[in-house]
Amino acid sequence: MQETYSIYDPGGNTTALVNRLILDPILKRKINDNIMAKNTKVEQIGFIDPDGYRLEMAGGEFCGNATRCAAFYYLKDRQGKIKIQVSGVAKKLLAGINTDKTVWAQMPFLANPVTNRLGYTAINLEGITQVISNSSPGKLKAKLILKKLGLLTSVAAAGVMFISKNQSIIKLDPFVWVRDIKTFFNETACASGTAAAGYYLARKLNRAADFSILQPSKQILNVSVQLKPLQVKISGQVKIIKKNLSITL
Repeated sequence: MQETYSIYDPGGNTTALVNRLILDPILKRKINDNIMAKNTKVEQIGFIDPDGYRLEMAGGEFCGNATRCAAFYYLKDRQGKIKIQVSGVAKKLLAGINTDKTVWAQMPFLANPVTNRLGYTAINLEGITQVISNSSPGKLKAKLILKKLGLLTSVAAAGVMFISKNQSIIKLDPFVWVRDIKTFFNETACASGTAAAGYYLARKLNRAADFSILQPSKQILNVSVQLKPLQVKISGQVKIIKKNLSITL
């Protein structure tokens, strides 16, 4: 069996999209592990339906950056807007490309997204939960926080978003666990984590707000937050790194 895929850079968080919609979890994980073994900088794998606007992640989770990459794929790097079905999310999401070529996607926040427990604030999106921390970052620390909160097993994906501010620059250091494929990355960028951080900061201000957040990749992801009704959108650059690669299983 041969599968083809392309690799994208959505501002960090290098993403591979396989050119076939696959739902079988065992096959998804096999392809995921194969692609990651061949491409060590790839942090996540998605499967796209060539015949419709649909994205399925390898672990069945929601991924904001992969959603933006899928929008780039479907719109062929041209301005426009689509409604896309994404794993982990009940309703279709809006995503598109602006006139300045930035690629954006709606983020699927729960109606009451905040959970405060054991001294931590968790922001709940459909398909992923993000814990916000103002402490210094660390991979072991992040894993222990997720374990303490039961998030290693209770949700499809969970992360700890370490945020810091240096003068006017907001920085994000994201660590993300995906349960069903057992990957744990200190990601080079995280769209859903950026969305969660933006919502957390806007909520502290008690008003709608826009933030430009620096990722570990040294690139910027923009987040626009409206509190009532709750709407959060992520935008940033997407570029294709390699096209039409193949693997044989």
